[in-house]
Amino acid sequence: MALLPSRVARFWLFVLIGALIYFPFFARGLPSPGFWLVLVILVLIASTGALGLNLLSGFAGQISLGHVFFLGVGAFVGGTITTTAHTTLSGVSFWGLGWPWWAGVIGGGVVAAALGLLVGPAAVRLRGLYLSLVTVALVFLGEWLFTSPAMEPITGAVRGRRVDPVSFNLPVIGEVTFIQDDNEALYFAALIVAMIAFLVGKNIARSRVGRAFQATRDRDIAAEVIGVNVTWAKLTAFGISSFFAGAAGALLGVFQGNPLGSSFSGAAGLLISVAYIAMIVIGGIGTVMGAALGAVFVVALPEVVSYLTQQGWLPFVAATGEGSFDESAFSTILFGLFIIVFLVFEPLGLFGLWIRARNYWKGWPFTY
Repeated sequence: MALLPSRVARFWLFVLIGALIYFPFFARGLPSPGFWLVLVILVLIASTGALGLNLLSGFAGQISLGHVFFLGVGAFVGGTITTTAHTTLSGVSFWGLGWPWWAGVIGGGVVAAALGLLVGPAAVRLRGLYLSLVTVALVFLGEWLFTSPAMEPITGAVRGRRVDPVSFNLPVIGEVTFIQDDNEALYFAALIVAMIAFLVGKNIARSRVGRAFQATRDRDIAAEVIGVNVTWAKLTAFGISSFFAGAAGALLGVFQGNPLGSSFSGAAGLLISVAYIAMIVIGGIGTVMGAALGAVFVVALPEVVSYLTQQGWLPFVAATGEGSFDESAFSTILFGLFIIVFLVFEPLGLFGLWIRARNYWKGWPFTY
């Protein structure tokens, strides 16, 4: 039950943290430093959001297809907190507080958690397909909320709003510049949030709260009989999941720079929700590490498809926007196929493959 049960685990965790801290400096020497940095930023943000969904669906057993709604709430609330109030040339007066980036992350998470608790009571009375339909309704509710003229001072309606980049205000020592641009600052912000999120998520999974989630997931009636407050467990799961999604959404809004409500709602938003479902299923549903593995796989997959298409290795796939069967459609099809394959052959996803490889290495040369 320990977080780091062995010296080997502690060693490799420190190696991973050190590698992640050093990565931006290493990326400066790569052929396309901006591409690799942006890719890892997206992985870190997605892993934080996927961890929240995994706590809700994987541990508590509450199916949600409206995760993107809370990402959008975090993006616009976080942008309002971190960006100073200003008036555009078109006469739109945007609200803003001009607070630090971490305040936007916390504020976006808190507001998203509050909205998640409002949705939570429906989870107490519904389950399975009916619950998923309720959460799908959140996607279309977001389409009205994020594009409504009444919310224009916060969301910018159909035109979106500007969000200021992350700033750490680090001093320059001599000629050494630790953070060279906005992407590197956002990388370290996303890394800090992801590390805290996974530390909290791991402790939740092994605590009394996590055990209550799992008991509710496996058999809620039996859990209630042995003393688990099922209503409290479901509401807590929705609140924690929404907070993680809101925190990730605040960073995603900074990454986009000008978040649009249409990207968090409607058909586009539903595809993002499906992508997050793919992350936890492919990575390992009901596991903390699976959220990170699934985020790496799902975020990197479209880039791999794009690279293979450019190299001519996928002649039946056209470049994005050049045909009905383009890179985006092919990536979506692959998401669906991988979800089916992992559900049928390896329910624990990539985490299950890692467990098999680790046990084989520990037991080698014996097979038992």
